Amino acid sequence: MGANVDEHGRPWTNSGGGPVIVVPAEAAEHWRGTLPPVGAEVPEEWTWGGANGPECDYDRACGPPVFEGTPYGGFGWVEVQGKPALILDGEIVTRFEGDSEGGVLVRNPIGEARADLEKTLADGWRSVGVDSLSLTDGRLFMFDTAFEGAADPAQISADNGVGVITLGAGRWRVDFATTVDEVDLVRFRRV
Repeated sequence: MGANVDEHGRPWTNSGGGPVIVVPAEAAEHWRGTLPPVGAEVPEEWTWGGANGPECDYDRACGPPVFEGTPYGGFGWVEVQGKPALILDGEIVTRFEGDSEGGVLVRNPIGEARADLEKTLADGWRSVGVDSLSLTDGRLFMFDTAFEGAADPAQISADNGVGVITLGAGRWRVDFATTVDEVDLVRFRRV
């Protein structure tokens, strides 16, 4: 399906019911979705979410070790090829709103990004688990966690497409907030 942008040129995605992953581009090809881990012994009739076999990446996304719930979803982290990847819980449209310092992911089930950003208080930002990401490629891919990742976003066949966030190579601080209207926000700022 390839990269998604909305009518304003903002990258976006959604999921078919589970979490969304925001993964560094250099690690995206190692995300397996609901497929079993490479080299794992898989019993006959194994499916993801089952207790009788290996844990797949989608299972990990549904129960990340670091997680903070919010009224409409929540924020968490899993490791993909030694790099932290952000997990955003819930079937919520997720858009990236770039700005001069990096940008903000907006998870709003109903409205436009700009109005939500204006309702966030400066002291409302907080850290959840991992406080920064190191990007070699400079991009993040966001897509439905049930699907297998790839090094090229055009090769990721997620039903709701892939949002490609271009921040640039380097370290990026990651902060979280929830507005008074219960819209979840994830902010990226260069460290």
